[in-house]
Amino acid sequence: MIRIVRHLHVLAVFVGLGIIVALPGDAAAQTAGALASAQYSADPDLQCDLLEVKRTSGGTLMIRWRIVNTTAKSGGLTGASGKSIRYAFSWVDLYYIDPAENKKYQYLTDSGGNRILDIFEGDLAAGAQRLNWARFPAPPASSTKISFSIPKCSPPFDDIAIAK
Repeated sequence: MIRIVRHLHVLAVFVGLGIIVALPGDAAAQTAGALASAQYSADPDLQCDLLEVKRTSGGTLMIRWRIVNTTAKSGGLTGASGKSIRYAFSWVDLYYIDPAENKKYQYLTDSGGNRILDIFEGDLAAGAQRLNWARFPAPPASSTKISFSIPKCSPPFDDIAIAK
């Protein structure tokens, strides 16, 4: 109890001086609601959070995730600002594997060859995040888990349960 009070007292002093302090719990708040998290292979300050893997009507699988630039926005006495991070990938890196069937699935396309997804690619400002989603053909009903690969995020997400 005394330890917590000391931390709050120190925090109050920093806040009183106009200094913004990030406590260890803040990183956990960014991953709140995530099934799992990984890092972007080109820059560990870009975090990839898997949010949902769900069977949907029409025999499809909806997968949602977000990418988060974990560097801080500018502010405080130092005036230091976080960095912008460029997120780029190759479409062949977006897939899931059904380990029960030992089969790899790519995202769906419509009759015109257009991808059925919304994925951000570009510069992500400090502290910013972007939601992404893609539809895939669903594995057989007997398959209950998948391994999902978010392009350029490591490691892949293994043994993720499929929600109904």
